[in-house]
Amino acid sequence: MKLANRIFVNLIGIVVFSSLLAALVGAILISRALKSEAFSRVANDLKSARLFLDDRIEELVIYSQLRAQGTEGGIIMENAPDLSMLIEKDLDTSASVLWRFLSEKSEISLEKPANGFVVFPVQLLENIGFDIAWLKEKTLCEMDRTLWLFSLYPGKLGTAFSAILLNGNEELVTDLQEVLFGTSLYGKKPFGTVTIFCGDTRIATTVLGPGGEVAFGTKVSAVVRKKVLEQGGVWLDRAFVVDDYYLSAYEPIKDPGGENIGILYVGVLEQKYLDVQNRALAILSGITLPTLGLLIFGVFLISKWIVKPISALAEASERVAGGEFDTKVRHQGKTIEFRTLLHSFNTMISAIKNREDMLVQKNSQLEDANRDYQELLSFVTHELNNSIGSLLLNVMMLSDGTVGVLQAEQDEVVQQILRDVERFRDMVRNYLNISRLEKGTLKFRPESVDLKKVVVLPVISRLKSRIEHRQMRVDWEWKDEAVLSVDTELMDICYSNLVINALKYGKEWIRLSARKHEGWWILEVANGGTPIPGEKIPLLFKKFSRLVKSDDGAGLGLYLIRKIIERHGGEVWCESLENGTSFDMKIPSSIVDARAVQSL
Repeated sequence: MKLANRIFVNLIGIVVFSSLLAALVGAILISRALKSEAFSRVANDLKSARLFLDDRIEELVIYSQLRAQGTEGGIIMENAPDLSMLIEKDLDTSASVLWRFLSEKSEISLEKPANGFVVFPVQLLENIGFDIAWLKEKTLCEMDRTLWLFSLYPGKLGTAFSAILLNGNEELVTDLQEVLFGTSLYGKKPFGTVTIFCGDTRIATTVLGPGGEVAFGTKVSAVVRKKVLEQGGVWLDRAFVVDDYYLSAYEPIKDPGGENIGILYVGVLEQKYLDVQNRALAILSGITLPTLGLLIFGVFLISKWIVKPISALAEASERVAGGEFDTKVRHQGKTIEFRTLLHSFNTMISAIKNREDMLVQKNSQLEDANRDYQELLSFVTHELNNSIGSLLLNVMMLSDGTVGVLQAEQDEVVQQILRDVERFRDMVRNYLNISRLEKGTLKFRPESVDLKKVVVLPVISRLKSRIEHRQMRVDWEWKDEAVLSVDTELMDICYSNLVINALKYGKEWIRLSARKHEGWWILEVANGGTPIPGEKIPLLFKKFSRLVKSDDGAGLGLYLIRKIIERHGGEVWCESLENGTSFDMKIPSSIVDARAVQSL
């Protein structure tokens, strides 16, 4: 990916993530603020509803006071009580029946004022002369009971009792709803609703059912019943009311004895706040998305501005990498840092060009020197090889008695000379092969041959006298007929060098083996003697590398072997044995390589 695109993508990722995070935080804050405001309002509405009922109770208290004193005549009350009487406890009247119920069941004394909520059975109302036919259209509490607001006040005429029936009191809850929420609808439902429960049953409510009917007689939810009616707590949370969710507040209604006998409820439709929230989120999105678009466009411009000088620098670097050292970066950065960078780049390119020119000149000189060296090496090795050949021939004639029989002491000297000349010949041959290798005249011509028969046995035969002189035995572990595709001349060089090394540095035995393993031939030349230390093994196959200080060799043999085996597509390595050293050559069973026709 291009730098401009990467910077753009990364910055866009940061901007988008930040914007989405800000939008999410904004949405959460909006939701919490609306929810907090809604529940704060509902809690205040519940307090207002309680004050509204307290005002009705206060009206009953005033009426009871006036009646107990006999001064109620001529007073017109807007909310007249549904039940009003004077109670004299000593008289056997219907009022005395009410007195006994109040004192025994509700623990209300006739000797001091009392007010609040009370539950009366329908049977009691009938016994005191109340027209119960009026109750047929009302929703009763469980067990045929009714819920009342009441006031009890003792005076000179007796104890005055006044009460308002709450069952089916649509006027009261409608007035309370208008006071709290007005008459507005949200959709087809009132925005705010009010309910008075007797126990867990709606006996007075403005909540509408699915068909638009008032939901008299329906029950409060089980979770609200447990929280408010059974535990006496206040509920302030969303609740499912009949057929919709409301943000609701419930508190218990208690009788004078402190028993929970009902519930007062106010609530507002949750849907209105959800719609307000959705509109707020839509506005937030309407602000966020264009802002995000502007930020993306700004990021695009910034990324282009940042990358433009860097792109010019990258293009110039590619041209320099291609050898165009006259390249100059023409673009001028708009910041000090970019200008400094581009100036330093141009200075560096000038320095590289000067150094390149110098290296070309030096390389040309080195090529001339190397060519002279190769020609000199080739000439010297050829001349030495020819001279050594003549010298070796003459020494061998002395050794085998062609020119006369030598005495024992003379023969010993001749044999020593013969061995020295052979070692010198081996060293010269290595130099000659290195010369051919570096000049590219040492060709690779593989052919399929029996390696032991064509290469290894002739090498052992050629070095037989030296093997006998060192008194070393040759062990063979050549179980299979090793037919390989190799260059016999090059493999002769490998085996000659390895066997000669074994004769120089080994003792007692030389082991020659060949085994086939997973499509490869492993060719081993091992010898007895002191193992080579492990830390010195990596040095063996380097040019002019020698582990022993000696005039016997130049450190070229193993290097030449490595190059030859690599040309065969294989590898060579050395392992230290418990009582000697092993050199292994790994060569593929068949060679199919375009390099087979190339020079080394």
